[in-house]
Amino acid sequence: MKPFHALCILVILSAVNLALMIPGGFVETRTFPGYSVAVLAAFNIFLTCLGIGSLALGYRMFRTGHAGISPIVVGVAYVAVYALDLAHIFPIAKAPMSKMLAATEWIGIILGVTVIVLGLRLAVANDETAVSGPAPSRTLLLTLGMAGLLIVVFATLSAI
Repeated sequence: MKPFHALCILVILSAVNLALMIPGGFVETRTFPGYSVAVLAAFNIFLTCLGIGSLALGYRMFRTGHAGISPIVVGVAYVAVYALDLAHIFPIAKAPMSKMLAATEWIGIILGVTVIVLGLRLAVANDETAVSGPAPSRTLLLTLGMAGLLIVVFATLSAI
């Protein structure tokens, strides 16, 4: 497998790993009563954009053959989110983190670091600066936007 295709797959796997941790789902069962709805919604908006954006980025990279620095930025975001949670910095939950959640977050850190390293290697080797290709259709953007809104509402209500 070529490094570029591995990077596409790792970005998509990072999104799938994050999706497993949607509050109210199978892995993330904690609640966060100490936070306002606005803070929880903002955090869930960020995570939803990261997840859906990663899926779109992985697909677009595979389709166009260009990566640029976007996967590096995405990898840093994943590592930061998981490291902050594992270090009990943000978000702070009422209940302790389950072993399954901790393991899933460690997998996320490993995926994120691998995306960063492979993305840096490819960016330096290819001297790419941006992802190119056609813009997505309005229908696709509207569909992803609606799915994102539903995810944010569900995750925010589940985390309260």
